[in-house]
Amino acid sequence: MPHLIIEATPHIARLLDFRSLMGAVHEQLAAQGHALLAELKSRVYKADQFLSGDDPTHEFIVVRLLLTKPRSEPVLNDMGRLIHDVVRDAVERVEPAFGWQCCVLVCDFSGAPYIKTVRDGTRSDTGASA
Repeated sequence: MPHLIIEATPHIARLLDFRSLMGAVHEQLAAQGHALLAELKSRVYKADQFLSGDDPTHEFIVVRLLLTKPRSEPVLNDMGRLIHDVVRDAVERVEPAFGWQCCVLVCDFSGAPYIKTVRDGTRSDTGASA
């Protein structure tokens, strides 16, 4: 863990290179010591049906950061800000011709059960954690 779940509206989704964006976020989180690179997991979902306020042309990108290991409040804020700034900068670089928002929700699930199995591709177990 951490998991990054990215939701983007259609026009933003078409403009961004999500593979590069996810790689940049992973690298920066790892470089700051917030997570091990091998433990970061990201995915993107496109919201085909959406509405922002009452403006059907206003688009958005929302990132949910799900965490299972305890972190201090300053670290949670640093992680959220880092993700926000990388994503915001990526959207600004493509210069969208429409209104948009960038949001990051930091979700601390460190007190919740988390069951995980990891396999290395040879079918040998590399461990599980709870």
